[in-house]
Amino acid sequence: MIRTIYQAAAGMMAQFTRQLTLATNLANIETPGYRQQASTIRDFQQMFLLRLGRGEASPIGTLSTAVRWDKPMVDLRQGSLIETGRPLDLALAGRAFFAIQTPDGVEYTRDGRFQLDAQRRLVTADGHPVLGEQGPLVLPPGEIWVEPDGTILAGDEVVGRLLLVEFPPDAQFEPVAGNRYRTDATGVPSETTGISQGFLEASNVDLTQTLTDMLAATRSYQLAARSLQLADETLRLAVNSVGRVSQG
Repeated sequence: MIRTIYQAAAGMMAQFTRQLTLATNLANIETPGYRQQASTIRDFQQMFLLRLGRGEASPIGTLSTAVRWDKPMVDLRQGSLIETGRPLDLALAGRAFFAIQTPDGVEYTRDGRFQLDAQRRLVTADGHPVLGEQGPLVLPPGEIWVEPDGTILAGDEVVGRLLLVEFPPDAQFEPVAGNRYRTDATGVPSETTGISQGFLEASNVDLTQTLTDMLAATRSYQLAARSLQLADETLRLAVNSVGRVSQG
């Protein structure tokens, strides 16, 4: 009975965490360059059951002790491109990230909503410098063009080239503030990712699938809560009623 309570409680915690992750995805469905987080619910170590009789043990099967919600993984699938017409809006097509200099070190983003600060540095919406291959990019006055390979032109003058960093497929990313990511993986300059000027990449959140998953998580949470309630009630009856001496 105690095991049933533990399993139900573990299921509720896993489904609650799942709902938080899905809610974060839904909240960022309109955030340019956002990468949805995805994870799965897995069993803890299972127990192998045997039936003992007539001097021998016969296998019955396995029994799950509880479930857990794995740490979410960042889904790196490409989002669709949306035209804005702004010359400093940049969208990536490929696996690379923009490199951003922050007080906590270099972080990475797919959010191409860039602007110029008072020093005419190319910066993010929250003011952090966007890195080129030679460091932060300072743009002179005049019309700015960005080539598909990341080369920045002011008129006919080459200002620099955006640093586009690509990571191995198994790289682990940690979401941080500002729609950016940190990783311990070693990245390399991308030779395949292209840039579209005057476009932004939409988030890659699948609205229909996310809503379906949210409904499933809510229903699973309710079922686990009901199981916990029934197990608690059964345990209460066992403690208060079983073994009571009849007064009749």
